[in-house]
Order: sequence, then structure tokens, then C-alpha cells
Amino acid sequence: MKIVTNSTPLIELSKINQLDLLRKVYGAICIPEEVYIEVVVEGTGKPGAAEVKAAEWIYCQSVSDKSQIRVLQGQRSLHLGECATIVLAQEIDADQVILDDNAARREAIARRLPVIGTVGVLLVAKIQRIIPAVKPILDNLRAQGTRVSQDLYSQVIARADE
Repeated sequence: MKIVTNSTPLIELSKINQLDLLRKVYGAICIPEEVYIEVVVEGTGKPGAAEVKAAEWIYCQSVSDKSQIRVLQGQRSLHLGECATIVLAQEIDADQVILDDNAARREAIARRLPVIGTVGVLLVAKIQRIIPAVKPILDNLRAQGTRVSQDLYSQVIARADE
């Protein structure tokens, strides 16, 4: 499977020592150079920097047509990493793109990319029996400041049958 992710899932899962869930669910994860720079280089000393740098199952790939990143940034109010993630996902015909930002998700969906968020990955991990429960991890994410609306929280707990 070809999976591309933006920085937020990497950072948020690293905050709660659950980054390895991505490997357990998907195997390898691809990130564009822009995300690597944001998380590892510019994020030195912050959650995710050391974890992503050390993760051999996370590989970095360049966007072939960088002009498409600039075009997308000019059209939408998306961050550089989000634009690069969407463009790279299109270029490599990704099986899944992991995005949490609503505007980025809408753009990816408009481009017919299969989108999931960090919370959705937790649900997949539960379905695949990688984790026994979603609720404790969601609670931990929320305690660390991750924004998960009460509506989404309730929906996921219900879908997880918890």
C-alpha cells in the first residue's frame, strides 16, 4: 500500500508514544520532503522530530512537480506540508492520505484521494485488533491538546463499540 501523511498525525501520535501504530496498520509511510523538514528539521526538540527521524519505516519522497504545490497554496489557504502531501499523494496514486485539517481533507477529497485522519487510523487499528480500545488513546490525545470535537469523539467511540 502507498500511504502518504501530513505532519499533524506524526506529531500528535508521537506526543502519546503511539507513532508506531502507523507502521502496525500500514507498514511503510511516505512523507513529502516538506513534511520531513517541518517535523524533523524545523521541529527539532519538539514531539515527532526524533521519532520520525529514527523511524526506518517512514520514507521521504520528493514531489516531482513542485509548481503544483505553489499552485495549490495560491488557490487554498493550506500549509506547505498539506499541499505537498496532497500533490505527492496524487503523483504516486496513493492508496490512502492521512490528513487532519478540514480544509486539506476537503481539497484531497475534491481531488478524489482516499482520506483518513488520525482518529480514523485509531479506529482501523481497533478493527485490525492492533489495539484493544480506541477510547484510552483518544482520551490521551485530547489530554495532550489534540483537537477532537465531542461529536467526532462520540461517533468514534460508538463505532468502536466502546
